[in-house]
Amino acid sequence: MQYIYADITVSPYSEMACDVLSAMLGDIGFDSFEMTETGVKAYIPQEQFDEENLKETLASIFLPDVNFTHTLHTLENKDWNEVWEQNGFDPILEREFGIRLHPRMAFGSGSHETTYQITSLLLQQDFSHQRVLDMGTGTGVLAIAMAMRGAQEVIAIDIDEFSVENAQENVALNNINNVRVVLGDASTIEGTFQTIVANIHKNILTADMPTYVQHLSPHGTLIISGFFIDDVPEMQKVAKANQLILKATYEKNNWAVMQLTKK
Repeated sequence: MQYIYADITVSPYSEMACDVLSAMLGDIGFDSFEMTETGVKAYIPQEQFDEENLKETLASIFLPDVNFTHTLHTLENKDWNEVWEQNGFDPILEREFGIRLHPRMAFGSGSHETTYQITSLLLQQDFSHQRVLDMGTGTGVLAIAMAMRGAQEVIAIDIDEFSVENAQENVALNNINNVRVVLGDASTIEGTFQTIVANIHKNILTADMPTYVQHLSPHGTLIISGFFIDDVPEMQKVAKANQLILKATYEKNNWAVMQLTKK
């Protein structure tokens, strides 16, 4: 899958403005973000990109005395390992949790707040005898974490063929043999799971929540992230409408993780 990224300068720079910017861009299809010293790099599949939509969104952000300028870039379909090494890729998950990653896209190092939070949460739990699902697996790190904590069978699904290849590579890199990586969307899910993890944008989570619940066993756990702490009330309403009970909420630098249980 070909990606485009918008390198957006926020002037004057502030974390708050970058958070607002990321949330607004997430609503128009951008699915990954990298904070820079001057603003945000936002990534989107090429077939979903609409430059006029981007311009309108940037113009609609009302933050007094804050300006947004951008340049566009196309990512080559290539191995990104060398790029990351040249730009100081920080293997934080290997250093802190022992999970090795070989990132091939220009995002997915595992250092993002959502990935870091969920990985830490999963590694504190026991998935023995469980069949579990990592939806929107990316690098495969969450699937690997659940396998490390005893999951009997792990299914990892992603819509991006490069993410699928990368996840398979990382599963092998960590000597995991019970993770099956699948190319597809929520319609690809088969069977039931005791635990489902989905670190995806909130619009996708909202749309696919009924499908997750359909495949979640009674009293099973759904862990979701990919949205800001201010979005938690909205996501809680969606969860309640789908017969899910909020058990815990976690937050790191305004990024939220919600742990839910099926009634």
